[in-house]
Amino acid sequence: MDLKEQIIQEYLTQGGGFRKLAEKYGISRTTICKWVMIYQGIHNLPPTEKQQKHSVYSMTNKRRKLNTEEQQSAEVLQQKIAALEKQLEWEKLRVEALDTMITIAEKDLNISIRKKPGAQQ
Repeated sequence: MDLKEQIIQEYLTQGGGFRKLAEKYGISRTTICKWVMIYQGIHNLPPTEKQQKHSVYSMTNKRRKLNTEEQQSAEVLQQKIAALEKQLEWEKLRVEALDTMITIAEKDLNISIRKKPGAQQ
């Protein structure tokens, strides 16, 4: 086992801090931190209790409870989004139907209905 693996295992098993390990082995604590994070990511290991306690990620991602006014506002917005998505689907179908009608009319009547690019008005 090389020094890097030894330090990682010591951190994970004994729960010592990065600073203590940095002082003990004479390696930067940020380097040790990076080694441990990479090792945990590769081996799909969950963060230790100490990492969870001091994690900036966990502090910034705590959900605050929405008050009733904000919840109602969010629900109204969700309903609006759903209605707009339904309207968009309808308009897509309408455009497709109109395009098909023009194509059929041009083919059956042998006239060009669509304006050609660069045509004079």
